[in-house]
Amino acid sequence: MKIKSSNSTEAILSEIGERLTKQRIASGYTQASLARHADVSKRTIERLESGASIQMSTMIQILRAFDLLTAFDS
Repeated sequence: MKIKSSNSTEAILSEIGERLTKQRIASGYTQASLARHADVSKRTIERLESGASIQMSTMIQILRAFDLLTAFDS
């Protein structure tokens, strides 16, 4: 799905969760190993991947673990 401003918040959260799941798998992380690397709980990774809402500071930690923060600079 292409993320558009017209998508519901729930649909966008779900899409972000799916994309981060794919990124995690492509990066060779388990949920537990990503959680350790990002310094968050495994439950937080599970919640994110299922499309649940998480704190923005937590999202920054996860994006940092994937080295994806610079993507927001472009």
